[in-house]
Amino acid sequence: MKRRKRILIGLGSLAAAFAVGAGLSFYADQATVPFLVTATPEDSIPVSQPEPVLSLEEAFPHVIAPRSTLFSTLRQLEIPAPTIHQIVEAAKPVQNLSRLHSGIRFQTVYGSEPTPQLSSIHFRFSAIESLQITKVDGSWVAKKITEQVDLKTVTFSGLVSSSLWESARRAEMDPNLISELADIFGWQVDFSREVRKGDRWRLTVERKLVKGEPIGWGAILAAEYENAGTIYQAALFRLNGEEMGYFDLEGKSLRRMFLKSPIRYGRITSGFNLGRFHPILKVRRPHVGVDYGAPIGTPVRAVGDGTVALAAWSGGGGNVIKIRHNSTYETAYKHLSGYAKNVKKGARVQQGQVIGYVGNTGLSTGPHLHFEFYQGGRFVDPLGRKFPSAEPVPSMHLGEFKESANSLLATLPPWQNPEVSAREMASDSSNDPESVSQ
Repeated sequence: MKRRKRILIGLGSLAAAFAVGAGLSFYADQATVPFLVTATPEDSIPVSQPEPVLSLEEAFPHVIAPRSTLFSTLRQLEIPAPTIHQIVEAAKPVQNLSRLHSGIRFQTVYGSEPTPQLSSIHFRFSAIESLQITKVDGSWVAKKITEQVDLKTVTFSGLVSSSLWESARRAEMDPNLISELADIFGWQVDFSREVRKGDRWRLTVERKLVKGEPIGWGAILAAEYENAGTIYQAALFRLNGEEMGYFDLEGKSLRRMFLKSPIRYGRITSGFNLGRFHPILKVRRPHVGVDYGAPIGTPVRAVGDGTVALAAWSGGGGNVIKIRHNSTYETAYKHLSGYAKNVKKGARVQQGQVIGYVGNTGLSTGPHLHFEFYQGGRFVDPLGRKFPSAEPVPSMHLGEFKESANSLLATLPPWQNPEVSAREMASDSSNDPESVSQ
């Protein structure tokens, strides 16, 4: 067997590295290479004395396999059952180890003199949370570690040439952020049908860092979206550390009672039409909803807060969800391929929550969502309707908000120039091997 490479580092370095998670590459996939750690004697040694023999420790990475538990995983590592129970008991005040699921990574550290003995276990739950369990004077001691998260602001801007997603790719921005941008302006712009070539956007967002390394995104602080010549603005308002939502410069909430669309990105294949010719039945039959064409499995969102009145098979509608929002409004979502977890009759749902997935069930010609909107028990066309806004910034805090909003909007990057961007896109296309004609 090929001899494993050994890396020598001081015990002080080991303690520091494990205590703070050994950086973000702590559990890189170089899992078979052990770390060899030298222990530094506590007492200083005169220069005239011979160099002492250093004890060594070895650390090995592991992962809880599918359908396994921490107990079974540690037993496979030949750790005695009594030792495992002692470790679990020591951790109980800070972490219930019996609930750890598959995929959790950890390291076991062994002393090698006189015989290898387990000296500590280190769990990394995220880039922020870790757990260190160490044997001290014959007893196991657990310590949960929470890393300090620093925030810095980052800006992005984009120009839509073919799609919102494409503009995010060109801006080298995380696609999840463009989804959040669409959520912020989801009451002003129907991103399933109103996005136009030439639309522009820009935003300022928080970047989360641990020891200078990026670990994820915080909140979008400010954003603007220009749609067909109309500019929409949004600024996040925080009051006493709590996020109150996004508002325009006048303090009006961007949030409305209902989203404009139950699908983030899709196309309308059939609108509300009381005289529509049915493609399957071949008769004129009112189409009392809106059809959104989208691939099977596309998430479907509740357009407003409410209670699930129906989540079951319903004849030609296939798998159907019906939500009662209040005494006036109801919505229905049909031809679903399935329901989201815990979505059943009587369940409470929130605006924007995924409730099901696009399908092709019931009387359907292809994958799509049939969306219906009821007002006072009657079918109404949801497209183009204006619904009440959420509460504005309280008047007593309006001055504070406006000052904050102006400061945040001032951090936005310059708009992308459509003419310059068009030339850049043409240049990129000519240099892109995938776009070369064959």
